Amino acid sequence: MGRLQDKVCIITGAAGGQGQVAVELFAAEGAKVVATDLPGKATSAINETMQKFPGKVYYVRGDVTANADLDEIVKTATDNFGRIDVLFNNHGVMVGSPLLETTEEEIDQVLKINVRASFLLCQRVARQMVEQGGGGSIILNSSVGGLVGFPDMAAYGASKAGVAQLARSMANDLRDHQVRVNAVAPGGIDTPMPHKYLEKFEDREEIWKAMEQAHLTGRLGRPEEVIWLVIFLASDEASFMNGAVVAVDGGYSCV
Repeated sequence: MGRLQDKVCIITGAAGGQGQVAVELFAAEGAKVVATDLPGKATSAINETMQKFPGKVYYVRGDVTANADLDEIVKTATDNFGRIDVLFNNHGVMVGSPLLETTEEEIDQVLKINVRASFLLCQRVARQMVEQGGGGSIILNSSVGGLVGFPDMAAYGASKAGVAQLARSMANDLRDHQVRVNAVAPGGIDTPMPHKYLEKFEDREEIWKAMEQAHLTGRLGRPEEVIWLVIFLASDEASFMNGAVVAVDGGYSCV
């Protein structure tokens, strides 16, 4: 028996980085998974997980900024598995620009994807959880950048602080329905996102080393080091965890 045995779980941002690892590890823990992201087809890694766990993992294309796609994500879970027990709200976008140079388009994009889409998907899933009864667990992916101030990250930091506060507020609103809501706040994680962010800089290696040394661990985290925490929060082992924003940041936020 896995820690998520037979729990129906939705994972957004599933096509890469932490999301892709989450699909594999959730399925290995016995979960029934609906994975979703922008690509029209599942990645090779998700396909391998689908083949390894036949009938337990489905992929659906989803643009989280489109309401119809949010409805389809929820429908895919209920049509195939009859209920939803867990949402890992993992999607997100990073915008790194100095405050004085951040454009309206950038702030609109980061708030639309990180905050608005998270709110609307969580709302839809929470309604389903309340209707079916039996509680549930919602985990949002915030960031250490939503807990402390990063230079040149005002828009991103504001959005991730919003995600953290959304988790706290939702936990209060859903308390009478036994739906727990928590957030994780990762530090620097070695995924495609930070590498893409560094593409615009010439001294990428120096910046990467500085990012590593900003963590007490002296390195960036691995995706699975975040996902093991997410699995705990999704599981019944975390029954006393509610309204928490948990840093998994290699000590970055305590420096």
